[in-house]
Amino acid sequence: MRFKVKKFLYPCGANDERKEMNLIIDEHFADAEINRHLVLAQMDKGKPISTPIYYLCIYLNYLDEHGLEAVDVKMSDIQDFLQEIYIDGLPYAGKGKPCSYAVIQDYIEALSKLYDNLTLRGYKMDESLYTRSQMMMLAPAKTRKKAHVLGRNEHLTMVHYLTYMFSPNQNDVPKSAYVKWYSAEQINAIADALPLVYRCIFLDTVYVGHRVGGALSLTLDSVDLYNGTVTPTKSKTGKIHTSYIPAPLIEDMRQYLIEVRRNIATDSNAFFIGRNGKSVTYQAYRMALESARITVNKKYGWNIEALHTHAGRSTFAAALRTYQLDCRRNGIPTFSDVDFCNLMDWKSLDSLKHYDLINRIHEISPLIKELYSNFDSVVEKNGNLINVDVERV
Repeated sequence: MRFKVKKFLYPCGANDERKEMNLIIDEHFADAEINRHLVLAQMDKGKPISTPIYYLCIYLNYLDEHGLEAVDVKMSDIQDFLQEIYIDGLPYAGKGKPCSYAVIQDYIEALSKLYDNLTLRGYKMDESLYTRSQMMMLAPAKTRKKAHVLGRNEHLTMVHYLTYMFSPNQNDVPKSAYVKWYSAEQINAIADALPLVYRCIFLDTVYVGHRVGGALSLTLDSVDLYNGTVTPTKSKTGKIHTSYIPAPLIEDMRQYLIEVRRNIATDSNAFFIGRNGKSVTYQAYRMALESARITVNKKYGWNIEALHTHAGRSTFAAALRTYQLDCRRNGIPTFSDVDFCNLMDWKSLDSLKHYDLINRIHEISPLIKELYSNFDSVVEKNGNLINVDVERV
């Protein structure tokens, strides 16, 4: 993680006394813009603030994963962050479990105070963050209307109003206890229930193993449908590698480019775009999955309680792990656990324990088996292909 919370003795007061405060460091150096806000918030406190600062640290690390800085975000970016921790959770926030409604409100309050403070200090941010009153204050003099006096409890940015966008009824939120992966029948049914753009994103997580953020980061020049490879521009650990995609998904992506993307007026280089010509957002994908869940449950009489955005990736890992272990049991040369971690963009072998399927054999998707039985190279790391001798099945 790029950002961490650390205690400091900060000089303040007439006698230059040192006061203990929690501040955020950016790879060993204090982050000036954020910490000015945190210093002011703790100046008159009897003890250091803790929870809100950790929330801000989690938020900053999320932005860093998506190539964003705090002063460059749009309201949609903040909403995507809140939706993700509310519905799916983050591995470095609350032990990976989805946050409660009350915690989401605390996040919103912490973020609202941060952006209100940045506004007061003159930072220029995206227009979507400003309230109508603040936009009037920032407007050129010739178009400025009568001056507006800020009320005591009035906010300068729109972040505060996100509090009304989350349901306080936890029964409306997908449960955290869910099936970790899907069967081949469920994959096909869910894919058929999704619009083509979301179908391609979903199948990318299932058959290529990308995180949703990685799939959404694909650009036109990072997808090579002729050679059947994709290279995300973002990853959780910062390791970028090229992955192969099966032929059926190549055809779906070609169909999307011809029938959907070509008919949308846009100058965006993003591979997956919505009708507005902008990159598909996490929230839009999340809503599409929820609609598909309702559709397949009704059509097939299933009881899928939640379609979590990362479960497709888990399906890929489970099937690939089963294939790897099956090869080992039959004496067939296959890729190593290190290769597996490189492919899945995992930091350590510890992640494999969740997919140790020796006593819990998972159905191997025919597409995954075919894909990894016909390629000698399964992962590219730091620009060098790792060659794996896999016997043809």
